Amino acid sequence: MHPHVAAWCDEHLRTATPPQAQALPLAAAARHTLICSPTGTGKTLAAFLPVMSRLASLRDADELLARTYCLYLSPLRALGYDVEHNLRRPLREMGILERPNTERAKRRRGRVRETFVRTGVRTGDTPVEERRLMMSRPPHVLLTTPESLALMVAMNSYRKTLTHVETVIVDEVHALAGSKRGAHLALLLESLEQLTRAPLRRVGLSATVAPLDRVAAYLAGTDRECAIVDCRGLRETKLDVVAPFAGAMAPLAQCARTAYALTKDVRSTLVFCNVRSQAERVAHEMEQAGEPAAEIAVPENGPRTETASRDRRIGVHHSALERNVRHRTEAELRSGTLRTVVCSTSLELGVDIGYIDRVIVLGGARGMTPTLQRVGRAGHRPGAVATGVVIAQDRDDIVEAAATRRCIRAGIIEEIVVPDAPLDVVAQWLVGLCAPDNRIAIAELLALARRAYPYRDLREDDLRACIAYLSGGGVGPQEAHVRRIGTDGDAVYGLGREPSSAYFENVGTIPDESTIGVAGAGGHAIGRLDESFASSLRVGDVFLLEGRPLRVEEVGPRGLRVKPHAGRPTVPQWSSHLKGIPRALASEIHVLRNGVAGALRDGGPQRALAYLRTRYALDGVEAAHVVRYVRAAARAFRRAGRDASAHRDLPHGQPPDGGVSHGRRAAHQRDARTRRRRALAPAPAHQLVADDGRQRLSRRAAAAHARAGR
Repeated sequence: MHPHVAAWCDEHLRTATPPQAQALPLAAAARHTLICSPTGTGKTLAAFLPVMSRLASLRDADELLARTYCLYLSPLRALGYDVEHNLRRPLREMGILERPNTERAKRRRGRVRETFVRTGVRTGDTPVEERRLMMSRPPHVLLTTPESLALMVAMNSYRKTLTHVETVIVDEVHALAGSKRGAHLALLLESLEQLTRAPLRRVGLSATVAPLDRVAAYLAGTDRECAIVDCRGLRETKLDVVAPFAGAMAPLAQCARTAYALTKDVRSTLVFCNVRSQAERVAHEMEQAGEPAAEIAVPENGPRTETASRDRRIGVHHSALERNVRHRTEAELRSGTLRTVVCSTSLELGVDIGYIDRVIVLGGARGMTPTLQRVGRAGHRPGAVATGVVIAQDRDDIVEAAATRRCIRAGIIEEIVVPDAPLDVVAQWLVGLCAPDNRIAIAELLALARRAYPYRDLREDDLRACIAYLSGGGVGPQEAHVRRIGTDGDAVYGLGREPSSAYFENVGTIPDESTIGVAGAGGHAIGRLDESFASSLRVGDVFLLEGRPLRVEEVGPRGLRVKPHAGRPTVPQWSSHLKGIPRALASEIHVLRNGVAGALRDGGPQRALAYLRTRYALDGVEAAHVVRYVRAAARAFRRAGRDASAHRDLPHGQPPDGGVSHGRRAAHQRDARTRRRRALAPAPAHQLVADDGRQRLSRRAAAAHARAGR
């Protein structure tokens, strides 16, 4: 490495972490590399150190031009800003970072030659002035997203700044490879490879990904080799399960109080929820569970730490909040102003939020990979233990959490399935390549697309069908409404700026959301609400956003104007998709249920408890919940089976009592349903059934159980 970079490593790192020790020699050999290592083990720095060394060498040789040499791609805009912040510090300490008072570039030997390294972030949030400046003075390290890369590759003004790119770093590759967004990125990387003067070196980063060989092939492209740095076992993960209920499930308020109690003995905590509305509700309930604030100040545009009515050390973070609100929350968590942040999946990836002592997952993460990603945010340093707690909302959550923990300990995580040549993505890519008036041979397009791993088996007929559709031929009996590109049978070409404008306005595969902006009385933006929810609000209504109640003061064409309020709020709803569980986790849940059922048949509840303790490390009240749940389900199925058998034995159409009264048949069916409901009714959490199954609750215990259920 360059002497400045080597000296910085000796002073600040001393010894390389395992992923760094394995990845740096591969970078010296210019090999494509997939680095899989837990959060906090230095894999991002392992990807950037060779880039810093290369830029320092170009500067010494007076060959550092006004071009982009490294491209960093992440699925989250916030992650790009965060990585740039962490990248600038070592560059500044090495003395090679461009700052406001540093020497400007000068024209020497016919070219503008730079003296210092420049970084920049280009996303949908980047102001127009900064984007224009990037075209005249491109950053040497550009951090962006797949959608912004698609725009840059399609614009002639940006293309010339990308011809010197040498390294592409794809962060959180597991969040991209298994989706159409990842298929689009694979095509864009091949387009970028065609623009550059030398072959790209590709580096992929992930904390949890499988199978490694398939993701490495996706990263490198067709017929290219990719080295794999596998350091997945460097950190220990500790995952506990808590069930704060006695019956079948716990109200969300009770879960929030349990979460608040778990934050008291640590310095910093992340609480993960699966949807944004749940994050808002949990943050509000946790605040109410805290100690009353000594003074309640409600400034118009102050941070949430100044406007909370009780515990001011709880923040909220999700994608519906404005960028400045999210950044403020991240900064306050890093500085220690906030002790707890309740979030959706927005902090699941590697945004820097400082050291986290404990992660709480409300209801489960619906998979091994998201569980590892979330719990891995705790203990963010090599050798530290990642500590997490799953708060179960019902008995199914306990089963899922136990099965998830078993899979993680066995090294089983869900495998990524790369999409097989999605044609809608190809159609979008074709329009971008032709914009605004480029001409490309169809044979060249087919060869270029097949270099991308998801399209390695793309058929020429499918490509020509996409071209025919985009050129106005339509599909099936209906004709296309518009023409996006033209074709003469041998090549495709753009039709000018007007037809290409739709591409620039709708680039990417992320579905659009119809949202309404929310701003304070002073005009500062707070967040965005789903249009269907916002349309139901009227002046005077109170709702939650950023975890605090806000009262609607004005409903206007530009959105809602609000101010803080102390009333009882409504929880906003955002449109979202229900996430399923992976096949491996479903199989383990099946094993758990069958294992408990078999143990109950062979030796009763005590053997079932022993089975859960031995195989799943599940004990105490949580294990008792699972045993009762499985036993009640088995009893209900047996009774339902007997009822079904009784009906099957009767002649067709004859009532179960042998008469002709439909009323008596309905009564019989109601009795059967009542028996099934009673069979599934849970006993109190502290009380296990006896081995012979004949234990009965006393009237006092039954009454207490009924009150708890209500």
